[in-house]
Amino acid sequence: MNTTTPNRRKIYFAFKDLTIQQRLPVFICLLLLTVVVAFSWVSYLSVRKASMAIGAERVITLTDKLSAIFKQSLDRFAASVGAVASDNNIKAYLIAPNASDRAASLDTFRKYLKKDTANKLLQLVDSQNQVVLSSSYYGLQPRTIIDSLIMPGKGKPGYYTVGKIILFKGLMYYPTVAPVTGNNKTIGYLINWRLMKSTRQGVEQLGQLLGGNGKVYFGNDDQQFWTDMIRPVEKPPADLRKLQQVAQYSRKDGKPVIASMRKIPGSRLLVLVELSNASFLETAAIFLRWVTVIGIILVVAGSLGGWLMSRNITRPLHQLSLAAAAIADGDYSSPVEVDRNDELGKLAASFNIMAARVHAAQQELEQKVEERTKELQTAITDINDQKESERKKDEFISIASHELKTPLTTLKAFFQLAGREMPPQLKSHSFISNASRQLTRMERLIADLLDVSKINAGKMAYNLEEFDFDKALKDTIDNVQQISPGHKLVLERSAPVMIRADRHRIEQVIVNLLSNAIKYSPEADKVLINSVLHGDKLRVAIKDFGIGISKKHIDGLFNRYYRIDGSQNRFQGLGLGLFISSEIVKGHGGSVYVKSEPGNGSEFIFELPV
Repeated sequence: MNTTTPNRRKIYFAFKDLTIQQRLPVFICLLLLTVVVAFSWVSYLSVRKASMAIGAERVITLTDKLSAIFKQSLDRFAASVGAVASDNNIKAYLIAPNASDRAASLDTFRKYLKKDTANKLLQLVDSQNQVVLSSSYYGLQPRTIIDSLIMPGKGKPGYYTVGKIILFKGLMYYPTVAPVTGNNKTIGYLINWRLMKSTRQGVEQLGQLLGGNGKVYFGNDDQQFWTDMIRPVEKPPADLRKLQQVAQYSRKDGKPVIASMRKIPGSRLLVLVELSNASFLETAAIFLRWVTVIGIILVVAGSLGGWLMSRNITRPLHQLSLAAAAIADGDYSSPVEVDRNDELGKLAASFNIMAARVHAAQQELEQKVEERTKELQTAITDINDQKESERKKDEFISIASHELKTPLTTLKAFFQLAGREMPPQLKSHSFISNASRQLTRMERLIADLLDVSKINAGKMAYNLEEFDFDKALKDTIDNVQQISPGHKLVLERSAPVMIRADRHRIEQVIVNLLSNAIKYSPEADKVLINSVLHGDKLRVAIKDFGIGISKKHIDGLFNRYYRIDGSQNRFQGLGLGLFISSEIVKGHGGSVYVKSEPGNGSEFIFELPV
């Protein structure tokens, strides 16, 4: 079951029920909130991406530098081993072992080991890969296979290498191998087994120097052994080929890291540097927090500003509403205060002028009504005068309608004269034209109200006569065409038929339907008219290409004062034209109906008996 549409409707109607003073700050708040959230998120992602790029560059740089630093350190160790390997007694012992050379070589071994306690064992290996001389340390006697220790290129004079790390009785050792040469050829190798030791404090200090909660790991190039310089550890949970550049992964503690690995030149060792992702993303997190705080401040400030702005706009509108309600109740003593020069100020000034004129017209009309009432009261003296009284009542209705039209006609004439005398380029000229059109609309409304009164009282009379409907239809179309040049009224077919009806009222129906078609098709440029004989009925269809009508409104379309939701905001009127037209057609024994779809125009059809 889809609940999305009902939820959206609830939100829409909830927003629709808000006042203008409430809508503006809510809209500004939502707009600012959307902009702030979108900007904050996009900016955060950009800063995060830039921070990770900086982290990747940093870990690569640190790895390269550490590789170079450890290379220099290993070079120093290897140079000292190479100096021992160049001892003549050692060379002589390899060529021709004897007791004196052995004693001298062991003495050289002991002196070398005393210089640095990290050097634990020296082994002299002949060209057949056999240990011929060794200094012992706590039983450390690793199996020595030269091919597994040294790098390709062995045997070259001055060549040395650092071999793989081994674990022996819980301690880690790595060998430094230097060739022993004689007569420009390698006659054996001297291997120094050095203890890899470090304290936790030293490792932590190195991590602090690296920054970003950095950690350093060493491993063999066969990737079978890794250590953090304190104890053996598991190998990195990542493809080691990717580590040649940069890789991201998480160890058992679950914290993501960014890492890079390099091989230490001249050795069988790898160095791996890991930096915590959190250290690089901290900047992005701080940025997001600041942007969020600033965004909240902007949303609050914008909402407050929107509320003040809406209050400034709606206050004069509220005054206009109160004044209009007072006028509706007959109170003209509360004009709207004009204290501004913008559009609302001009509207208030125009409203005060309109109220004054309406008040004057009302007083004049009340005076005349009072005079006519007195005449009627004095005229009703006896039964013989009753008919005269009834006649005067009818005359009163006629006079009242005439008196209502008289001030409007005078005002309209004044506006027309003012429009002719005023240059068109003045802004006031458009105001005069608008006012004149409104007066014409009021005249039509008065006529419609009188017709409605007659219909309600059952006094709508029809002057039946026989006339040529074809000619009447064409004449009516021509009259409407003159006042509506923006639309082309096309008579596609017209039935030549004589009918007996009230010609004026039938023409009124046609005018109402044509005016309705023109009004509700502002984007179209034509209206189609057809009249045909259908059995014993004359069928007249008027089709427009306007906004159309939904099915839910068609049933009530011909009711008195019926307006489609929202149409009153775009199209003026009281909703009487279709009601009056329907009653006239029904009064002639006919019927009227409509065919329409939203967006596809409407077709109004009425039928009259022939």
